[in-house]
Amino acid sequence: MALCNELADIKKLDSSATTYFNKMKVLADTLTSIGRPLSNEEFAGFVIKGLDAEYDNVAEAVHIAKPVMPPHELYS
Repeated sequence: MALCNELADIKKLDSSATTYFNKMKVLADTLTSIGRPLSNEEFAGFVIKGLDAEYDNVAEAVHIAKPVMPPHELYS
């Protein structure tokens, strides 16, 4: 639960997109290693939640993508 809370609290702010995504991915990978993997939809939701208005177009594209983008596509 603490890892999910940490995922929910991470914000991109002034960090680079790579740094931000890597923080998210490390936490998601940790969840997977303890037997609680996130679905692609859950991971995308956490990533989008931490972005600011500058990324609204990206967030919209991720929301309408079907099927939900896996993490490697979300990053690119």
